[in-house]
Amino acid sequence: AGTADTARIRLTLPNGRRIDRRFHADDTIEVVRAFLIVHFHENGVDIANFSLSTSFPKRTYDDPAVTIREGDLVPQAVLMV
Repeated sequence: AGTADTARIRLTLPNGRRIDRRFHADDTIEVVRAFLIVHFHENGVDIANFSLSTSFPKRTYDDPAVTIREGDLVPQAVLMV
């Protein structure tokens, strides 16, 4: 699990693959999106448009300026891509 200053986020891709990654609690959703864009590029994944959401409670993270802490994703969370 994460600590007060880090968040362990599991990113679940559309194909079911999971990526576990730690982010700083004050990183923004834009940092998570940038990580995914680089990951997709490096792994030949053809996904250009995507959103991030939790399943319960259902919430979509579409504001890139929201921090991981503000989004209640600390100390750990699962985000669907």
